[in-house]
Amino acid sequence: MKHIISCSDGTWNKPTDDIRATNNEDAADADNDFDTNVARMYKSICSRKGNIEQVKIYDQGVGTGLGWKDKVLGGATGEGIDKNIKDVYQFFMLNYQPGDKLFLFGFSRGAYTARSLAGFMRNCGILKPENVQLVDKAYEFYRDRNPYTHPDSDLMNSFRNAYCLKDETGSNVIPIYFIGVWDTVGALGVPLSWFQLGNRKRYRFHDVTLSSHVQHAYQALAVDEKRALFSPTLWEKSKTVMANPNHPQHKNMEQRWFAGVHSNVGGGYPDAGLSNIALRWLIEKAQAADLCFNDAPLDKDKDGRDYGKLEESRKGFYKLWRPNWREIKKGDALTNQEVDASVLERIKDRSKNYRPKNLSSLYAGE
Repeated sequence: MKHIISCSDGTWNKPTDDIRATNNEDAADADNDFDTNVARMYKSICSRKGNIEQVKIYDQGVGTGLGWKDKVLGGATGEGIDKNIKDVYQFFMLNYQPGDKLFLFGFSRGAYTARSLAGFMRNCGILKPENVQLVDKAYEFYRDRNPYTHPDSDLMNSFRNAYCLKDETGSNVIPIYFIGVWDTVGALGVPLSWFQLGNRKRYRFHDVTLSSHVQHAYQALAVDEKRALFSPTLWEKSKTVMANPNHPQHKNMEQRWFAGVHSNVGGGYPDAGLSNIALRWLIEKAQAADLCFNDAPLDKDKDGRDYGKLEESRKGFYKLWRPNWREIKKGDALTNQEVDASVLERIKDRSKNYRPKNLSSLYAGE
């Protein structure tokens, strides 16, 4: 048995020789040469936990090619997302053996990659390595969702039985043990939706409803991101899960709000005080699910409560739009949202003058 881990970064994020991420979700949102939480997590994952091997892949962000066309089209339209998803899928295909645990991580567009990958695996299974020529066909089954290619259809069940690997119980639906993401944005997974060029339907999420085959799911969300085009995409529990009070998602699925804008939560700014908090939270959740880390990424944040600098993401042409405060539904059973204690601490610290409008109930009457 081993752990197989994918770490998918956001748009224009690209590793250097030491797997450093460069830049973040868009050029106006963060500075160059500072690691995102995805890159930091990737570097912190141990190669083994006792006798359990941990194999991992770093999936660089969309739009990281050498040419301007790749950068612009990749960043604006999602061109290249399909390749990223299929590349990571093939990594799992070549490494999976019955009994292995699958861990998927991602930030922003990389969160879209991770979540779509989980949906792809649920729909089409994990192909046997000798059937690698069927990856493109399987992916089209996933993207062209209709009653005939629904995950529970006779066609897809037959496809998985004929061409795909089985888990240790003999099932052709291999469970995703853990998904951890930072701030999945946009109903399409692509925030710059005015550049979609007809791809709206193709890049629509299939997994707003979290599949019951996912055992642990955690998402860190940004309280203070006010760009309407960066609206968050939260999970909802499926009808199957809601009907089963004993399903593990009721205790192992959470979407937690943290102070900061998109890249304060996902990382990429020089001041990592706020992103450290969201990183620590997801690392602790993954550790509780048996993933092994070293301490290097968090050495500068031992107490996990460095307030950090809260950035303003509404810069440049984003100022042309009115601020759009995100809706927070604490206590909602369908989405299981919580507000991190660090947010409350920041509100209580009068020197920070922190008063987010979407959490006004926490400081009303002052």
